[in-house]
Amino acid sequence: MAAHRATPRPDHERGQVLIIVAFAFVAIIMLLALVFDGARGLVMRRELQNTSDAASLAAANIVQTLTPRGCSATAGPPAGAPQAEIVAAAKASVAINLPDYPQDEVVVSCPVGWDNYAVQVTLSDMSPTFFGSIFGSGGLDVIARSSAVNGQTTVVAYSVILLDPSHLTWPNGRRGCPAFSLSGGPTVTFDASLYVNSACDEAHGGALSTNGNAASLTMGASGSIRLVGEYAPGALTISPAPMEYQVPRPDPLATLIAPSTTGMTVRSSTKLIQIGGSITLEPGVYQGGIELRSSAKAFLHPGIYVIEGGGLEVGAQAELYSIRASSTTTTSANWATDCPKASCGVLIYNSGTASGSTAMGAVKVQAGAVLKVRAYNPDFLSGVHKNETYRNLLIWQDGAPVPTSTYGQPELQLTGGGGVDIGGTVYAPSANVRMGGSSGGSGGDSIELTLQFISWSIELHGNSSFHFRYNETEFAKPLDYGLVE
Repeated sequence: MAAHRATPRPDHERGQVLIIVAFAFVAIIMLLALVFDGARGLVMRRELQNTSDAASLAAANIVQTLTPRGCSATAGPPAGAPQAEIVAAAKASVAINLPDYPQDEVVVSCPVGWDNYAVQVTLSDMSPTFFGSIFGSGGLDVIARSSAVNGQTTVVAYSVILLDPSHLTWPNGRRGCPAFSLSGGPTVTFDASLYVNSACDEAHGGALSTNGNAASLTMGASGSIRLVGEYAPGALTISPAPMEYQVPRPDPLATLIAPSTTGMTVRSSTKLIQIGGSITLEPGVYQGGIELRSSAKAFLHPGIYVIEGGGLEVGAQAELYSIRASSTTTTSANWATDCPKASCGVLIYNSGTASGSTAMGAVKVQAGAVLKVRAYNPDFLSGVHKNETYRNLLIWQDGAPVPTSTYGQPELQLTGGGGVDIGGTVYAPSANVRMGGSSGGSGGDSIELTLQFISWSIELHGNSSFHFRYNETEFAKPLDYGLVE
């Protein structure tokens, strides 16, 4: 048998493996360049990002302390250049966290969309490469950008937000069926929208219900009525028609922290009762509440009034005014002049327990009373009474104790007649607000109030005629703070 001989390969096929290996080696080197040099770039970017995050927060921290408040002295839009103090704070932070970074390359700006309460810091550098330089790719451009906000930014325009989600097993009147009710003959106009979280269906009274045939509910040109549940129509006219089955809206002021009484002066350790005559009250803590009887007049100097139990009652023919710190008195006719917005305003914070000697009392303004108070303004206050987060709050009833099947918070009853002149936000996340009677004025004359309600529920009744105007600059807004980019 003949021996098998291997067929010799042609000379031109020899060395092909070496070529393949050479190309593979180049590919491996390029992959190493991508991994190694890219990793170096990522490390640098993380270092720049951490530094820009800290710098934007450092600059945002002083936004509320400047005059004027804000990132830029000219809010725009478009916003102008950042104030010098903002730039200095950002650069100082960069110098601490990245000492070798050139100060003149720290870019500070005021981003749009945050009502001039945000600061943006941009840092950039070139990451050196090792393998990449072999292939002539040069360094890698690395950019880090951070934005931080510290302020009350624009929110969706709502005149009323009602938070009661509905509880069909609770006693009648506290089921959230309806959470918004009109009864009798009120004529009501809201410039902005109305949102009702109640999920009650029509069969159980609806999230919104009307009872009566001599009134109407009208929304402004951009206003709408949005219900999580259903509308239980009555004889009253509502325009435009409510929209049903909406998604529940969260409490926009839920992050507010209640006023701390640490450092506040206790003005009264028992219920303060004024019968006739006049009294000038100072901000502080009132244990047991405040009650004005007969023709008593009370004048509130600017600041925060914490009521611990007992509530606030302004009886028939009694009068309650806010005044500037330098004044001691005013009259109904002169109040608008004596209490200018720039130097006059109070926050009435109503708190208490569910029962006992410290039980929460109602905020009650009876028919025939005079109530003329401006909302809280921290601009001219100091110490424990200065708090930017409470700006434009007028009355705040603590959300605790929370409602249950056996407990309901006292109402806020604002039925003071034509002598009512109030503005700002009424915040009662666990309580019903009741307005009506002839609080629109004698004979049903219309009263115009720049007033917003964020409450558990609301009832408008009687022969009142209200026009609730909307002005976001005069209402409380949630405080946004932290990194947003």
